[in-house]
Amino acid sequence: MKILMFGGSGTLGKELAKAMPNIIRPKRSECDVVDIDDVLNAIDNYSPDIIIHAAAMTDNRVVESSPIKAIHANIIGTANVAMACIERNIRLVYLSTDYVYKGDRGNYREDDEILPFNKYAWTKLGGECSVMNVKNHLIIRTSFGKNKFEYREAFIDKWSSKEYVDMIVPEILAASLSPLTGVLNLGGPRRSLFSYASERTAVVSPVRIRDTNYFTPYDTSLNLQKWIDYRSSETLATPHLKCRV
Repeated sequence: MKILMFGGSGTLGKELAKAMPNIIRPKRSECDVVDIDDVLNAIDNYSPDIIIHAAAMTDNRVVESSPIKAIHANIIGTANVAMACIERNIRLVYLSTDYVYKGDRGNYREDDEILPFNKYAWTKLGGECSVMNVKNHLIIRTSFGKNKFEYREAFIDKWSSKEYVDMIVPEILAASLSPLTGVLNLGGPRRSLFSYASERTAVVSPVRIRDTNYFTPYDTSLNLQKWIDYRSSETLATPHLKCRV
C-alpha cells in the first residue's frame, strides 16, 4: 500500500516515518492543502492508495486568537483533500481530536453526542464534515503528545486517553490499513494528565485546573471498545498456514 501523508513534518509524521520509511510526506512548500491544485497535483504525482491527513493548526491558544487562519488550514484545507479523494477514489484517513466531545464525563463512544470544547475542536469538526462525504473514509479521534512530557506541571484532575506518539503510531497505521470506515476512537487508557506525564518524566509537579488560568475540559477519555473488538476479530481471522490436525 502506498500512503501519502499531508502534515507529515509534525510530531506524528516523523514518528510514522520511523514505522513506515516509505510513507510519502511532502513539505508544505511542496503541497499546501489550502490550494486544491496542489493537492490534486500531489495525488497525481504519487498515485497513493491511502491519504493520511494530519495537516492542521493545532495550538489551541493560537486558534483562539487567530480563528481565520485555523478555518483556512483545518476546514478549507481538509475540504480540499476530501474533494480530491472523492474525485480520485482514494481512501482518506483524517486525524481528528478527542476535544470534539463535550469533555465533562469521559468514556465517550464514537456515536456519542459531540459538542466541541473550543475553537480548535470546532475547526476539526468542520474538517470531519467534509471527510464524511468520502466513500472510503476513516476519522480517527485521538490525543497524543511527544515521546517525553515537556512541562513542569501536570493536572491531577484532567482525565483523557492521551498517549505518547510512539505508542499511538502503530495503532494509527494499523487502522489506516484496515477496512474500517466511519469514526474510530484511538488512544491509551484513561488516566490523569499527571499520571500520563509521570510515566516518562521524573520531575513533574501536580496542579489542579482551578488553580490555573488554563481553559481545558475535565474528562475527554475515550471508549476504545470498537477498536478492541476489531483487533480481536482480526486475530481470530488470521489464517493458519500449517495443518493443526
